Amino acid sequence: MDIDETNATILRTLLLDSRTSLTEIAKICGITPAAVRMRVLRLKEAEVIKREITIVNPHSIGYKCVVNIGIKTAVENEKEVTEFLKNKFGETAIFGFLPKYNVFVVVLMNNMQELAAIIEDLEAHPKVKRVETMIWAEAAYLEHVENLRIGPKLNLMKSDEGRIRRPNVVSVEEVEMDETDRQIARILTNHSRISFNRIADQLKISTKNVIQRYRRLKGTVLTHFTVSLDLTKLGYTAFAFIFIKVANRGRMSEIYSQLLQIPNMAVAFRMLGAYDLNATLFVKNFDELFDATERMRRITGIDAIDTYLTPVWPEWPPNLFGQLL
Repeated sequence: MDIDETNATILRTLLLDSRTSLTEIAKICGITPAAVRMRVLRLKEAEVIKREITIVNPHSIGYKCVVNIGIKTAVENEKEVTEFLKNKFGETAIFGFLPKYNVFVVVLMNNMQELAAIIEDLEAHPKVKRVETMIWAEAAYLEHVENLRIGPKLNLMKSDEGRIRRPNVVSVEEVEMDETDRQIARILTNHSRISFNRIADQLKISTKNVIQRYRRLKGTVLTHFTVSLDLTKLGYTAFAFIFIKVANRGRMSEIYSQLLQIPNMAVAFRMLGAYDLNATLFVKNFDELFDATERMRRITGIDAIDTYLTPVWPEWPPNLFGQLL
């Protein structure tokens, strides 16, 4: 789809905060709220905007440990091993694709003590040849939507810069929630722009009660209100999953910051294990990939870089942990 600057501004604004009102978006774009509404409808009809979602912090609902598990097995055994994992982990497993492994899954668990038993159990499976793990040092605020380049202007606008709010520390404290809290959170994870009045009507409670509960959940359980996009409609053809080993972990913050200066480096988080950083670069062509690779090579302190190309996901950002509610 041809994205002009006004559509690009609308998409950037909704990515940063999907609960932004049409009136506020209209002021940013210099058009009327009615015109914004029509453009948003067209972007949805064209499936550029797939969903309006809220990102969930798994730490706040009891999942303290998130681990990448890569499994090597014979091709003919992939289905059997996958079914074994589905039966073992249920909804706490998120299956993905990484060319290095036959089966790749992200598993959430309540504590680190579970991990050793899980690895032993997997390695005891007769069809599993090898198990490799990488522990996420954090599982909230992974997506840097502000780095996604949309439309004719590649740099962030001044109106965008003031809207980026990223905390310095990710909360790992579990939040006490009753069933009403969970219902509100579940609704917002799939409909981030829904009004408080509509939530109140659905749950048969007062709007004031909804707002009070929302304010307690915002920033702890519900960390980011955004939209999921079909990146292929914006010209992106592949994801580059990048695993980085640093020479000195004391320079981690500096390396992390420089990594995020690279355009379209839209996911980055720290890891424990064979690699220290995991990042995802969105690419439209090989020239962009080569340019980003060269920029990474020039970052002082990076010891090794492994890159794996995969097809673009059907939606980004994904609502990875929403199902846990």
